[in-house]
Parts: sequence; structure tokens; C-alpha cells
Amino acid sequence: MSDAYYLHLTDRLRDLIQDPEAFEDDRLPSERVLAERFHTTRVTLRQALAQLEGEGRIHRSNRRGWFVSPPRLDYDPTRDAGFNDYVKAQGRRPRTEVLLTDTRPHPPAAEALGLPLDRSFHHIRRRRFVDDRAVLCESLWVVPERAPQLLEGDFTGSLWGQLRERWGLTLAHRSLRLYSEAIHAREAEALGVAAGTAGLSVRRTIFDEQRRPVEYDEEHWLHNALCIAVELENSV
Repeated sequence: MSDAYYLHLTDRLRDLIQDPEAFEDDRLPSERVLAERFHTTRVTLRQALAQLEGEGRIHRSNRRGWFVSPPRLDYDPTRDAGFNDYVKAQGRRPRTEVLLTDTRPHPPAAEALGLPLDRSFHHIRRRRFVDDRAVLCESLWVVPERAPQLLEGDFTGSLWGQLRERWGLTLAHRSLRLYSEAIHAREAEALGVAAGTAGLSVRRTIFDEQRRPVEYDEEHWLHNALCIAVELENSV
């Protein structure tokens, strides 16, 4: 069919998903049902669905189908608030699963923190959920000297809170790098999406008040899960 029909179909689907009662549990009908409903081919339908996915209006879950995307989470990467705190503050339900803990070298962390490339780190890999949807897969790399016996703790809550309470660390100096990415296979599997799905990468390096290296974080977010929101004030 023509590009004009594909754009027309996209508009019709966009209007449809704005109706909160159109679908049960926010799940769209199967592609076969939608194609029959709109008298179109699966190829044209997928063009329209891909357009809406790119806009962040719908998302696809492996082996489950298409869903209307929930409202984006406002996320300020410069704040000290933990994931659980800022998710709850927006009336949403957070949950965390710890996927792996170990101690080993990670050259990107060493390079970012100005340490020898063969330096070992305490590593914590987590999957985080908002309203039962996996939205973030993260790896945290902590300098062992800053937090001995770190891996004996509970990591379903705030790691920053543990570093403050157990070792008296002040996370005083941070740098951030944010960029769009195609989510790699490992993170895609953890998030239940196809490899190559659009995502947002956040890289964070953290030093204490003495400028000692503390932590390097790698976050992989689904692109339609959040809105970067940073408030700034000009000093007079």
C-alpha cells in the first residue's frame, strides 16, 4: 500500500491507544487481529507500529506482544535520590532484582576512574522495574578499598545509601555521560526486548570529597521509559 495509507493508519492507531479503555491490561490485539480490523497488510501494520514505538507510545515485549507504554518516569541523574525514592515519589511502584555480584577487573571503569586497567572492582548487576515493567539494567563497579565486604549487603535498595551509612562516604564529585544506544543482546534479554531496541545509556563516575575514586556506573534504560528532567538555578 502507499506511504499515505501507512501514515493514515499510524494516525488511527495513535488515536486508538489514547483511549484508556481500548485494551485490556494495556495490551494491543495481535498483529493479525489489527490487520484484519484496519483492512491492511501485516507489512503496512508493522510500519505503523514501528512508528508508534519510535515515538515511545507503545512497546513490544518478547513473546508477549505490543503494549501501550505507561507515562515516562521523570529522571534527574544529577540528584542523590535513589531509584526507589524517586519512583515512589511519582506514584509508581519500584522493584529491583539482583542478577549478579562478583569481583573482577573492568577496564572501562578503571579508565573512567583513573586507575590501572587491571584493577578489580566489586560488581553488582541489577534489573530494575517500574510498575512491574523492566526498564533499566545496570552494572555498578565499586572500588573495594572504599567499601570492604560490600558484596555481603542487600542491593535491592540504594547502593549510595549503603556507602554513606556503612563506610561514611560522601559522594561529592560526579560526572555524567548520556547518549542514545541500540541495546545489546545481554541487556535486551534482561529487559525482555529484542536486541537493537532503542535505549539510553548513562555512564556515571563518582569520587568522594577527597577526590578518591569510589564508583563507576553503567545504566541501560529503555528509551520510552523516562524523561530526563534537570532543574537549574542561576546564581545572582
